Amino acid sequence: MKAQGTKLNPFLPSDPLKFRWIWVSWAFGFFFVASVFGLLMRSFHIWEIPFLEYRNILHTHSHIAMLGWGFLILSGGMVFSLAKAESEIRKFRWLLIGAVVSPLGMLASFPVQGYGIFSIAFSSLHVLISYGFVYRLFILLNSEKSTTGIRLLRLALGFLVVSSLGLWALGPINSQLGKMHELSFMSIQWFLHFQLNGWFVLGSLGLIFLHLERSGYQFEWPRYQEILLAGSVILTYALAVTWAEPSPFAFQVNGLAVITQLVAYSYLILALLRGFGKVDLLSVVRILLSSAIASLFLKAALQAILVFPSIAVISYTIRMYVIGFLHLVLLGVLTMGISGLAVQKNWVEDTILSRTGWALLLAGFVISELLLFGQGTLIWLQLGFLEDYHLYLFLGSCLFPIGLGLLLTQILTQKIPFQNIPNPIIKFQQIKTQTMKKSLLWSAGILGILLTACGGGSEQSATSTETTSAPATEAAAADPKGIGEVKSVDLGSGIDASLADAGKAIVDMKCTACHQLNDKRLVGPGFQGVTNRRRPEWILNMITNVDVMLEQDPTAQKLLEECLTRMPNQNLSQADARGILEFMRRNDEEKAGERDAAAK
Repeated sequence: MKAQGTKLNPFLPSDPLKFRWIWVSWAFGFFFVASVFGLLMRSFHIWEIPFLEYRNILHTHSHIAMLGWGFLILSGGMVFSLAKAESEIRKFRWLLIGAVVSPLGMLASFPVQGYGIFSIAFSSLHVLISYGFVYRLFILLNSEKSTTGIRLLRLALGFLVVSSLGLWALGPINSQLGKMHELSFMSIQWFLHFQLNGWFVLGSLGLIFLHLERSGYQFEWPRYQEILLAGSVILTYALAVTWAEPSPFAFQVNGLAVITQLVAYSYLILALLRGFGKVDLLSVVRILLSSAIASLFLKAALQAILVFPSIAVISYTIRMYVIGFLHLVLLGVLTMGISGLAVQKNWVEDTILSRTGWALLLAGFVISELLLFGQGTLIWLQLGFLEDYHLYLFLGSCLFPIGLGLLLTQILTQKIPFQNIPNPIIKFQQIKTQTMKKSLLWSAGILGILLTACGGGSEQSATSTETTSAPATEAAAADPKGIGEVKSVDLGSGIDASLADAGKAIVDMKCTACHQLNDKRLVGPGFQGVTNRRRPEWILNMITNVDVMLEQDPTAQKLLEECLTRMPNQNLSQADARGILEFMRRNDEEKAGERDAAAK
């Protein structure tokens, strides 16, 4: 009966080695698909992409990257590092099915509907599945000696549960207070903060320490250091609070937290560096783990700079910084850290093919981070955009799917996975050739499903475009001039070319990260046709009085509800805003063939 079950269900193999291979294959498969969606997002800044909604692609990319790749590879690393018997591994088989089905459901629904009934249902399913993992993993952890690695893994699992509270809070908050309420944004930031800084970072550190400890390196982690680290993770959430509701007290709490975090991380980083010198590691593993540690140090150092409130505000108002920081954690700390362990443990064979894949993946990460933080700094210094910045970022991002394609090929074609470094407690049987061939065919089917799912969504995107571009009654109860100091605007008889050029320079520097000049939505709506939809006074007030507009103006609140991203206050002067308006008028005349219709 067991053999028949294995044939019918590739998720439930009798051989733990094959089960581990399947787990790793799914994780890297999701990583590959997330990189394809990420590349598609980059292309929106270069070409007009028909039939697709940028926001839906963004949500698909982020969910598959975090809940597909990040969750699977980290939870799998814990399972196969902690399980001491085949029976313990088998208890995770049905949980693996849930952990794969839920991202597949998100992959099929997010590109089509964005946040909708199906995507939310699959996201909620994933949270419930994660609770099952936490329960099973805590059972394994409780049977272990309380070393540094084990204590870090316990903290990581605790923060995984804590992060989910933000998601459960969204429903009641949105239904009672509305999606525009500060608590709604704070709930989303709660989930992201504790996922990235708690679950991902501490989980990766825990697995690295656990491997070093089992390789003979012993490190004493004082209890007060553990308290400092856990406390810093909790208190650095204050920065997310300032994003939704700036307050001097929150900035002070964040300042104390980031300094505490730097101290706690430094203690662990120094211990890891000493451990690397005492343990035998493959050369490629040293490179990957060193990249993870360097990313962790940069993360802590960058956050420490946020002790200054003026810099803290810039950190979340410049979009490049936000994306760069997210990638520093997910790609730098987690991906490089767990990937190094995967190679050392022979979950991914160390071959020329896989080394090429790792090199391309690392190169793509370094290039994209340099471009993101470099361009963000230029915007901060008001020096404008690098020429062809978006093209270079696209080309650098091409390295991700290429490198991951090579790694996935290596994983799917390795003959006897994980044979070189077996678990000394478990004597696994060698996988039969015939069974492996069937598994390879199954895994190829996985990729086919994943890639096919990427093509959906054209009908919904067309509908979304019609909805957002239709003349709306959204501002029926609102003052068409908005809320702010601007009560009237003299547009003149034509376009002031010099004023429009000055406005274009500001748009290039501060606006194009979120807005395109056509009618396609990126993070925010496209600029094309805006002077035909909105009065000039409303546009100027939205630019110069954005916080009040988002809090009180129904039209601005409707846009915020659609975009799900709060427009930052760029502290632009009335003169700057007037130049942007003039550029928008010229842009509408060139692209829409009409301008100023809303003012007539």
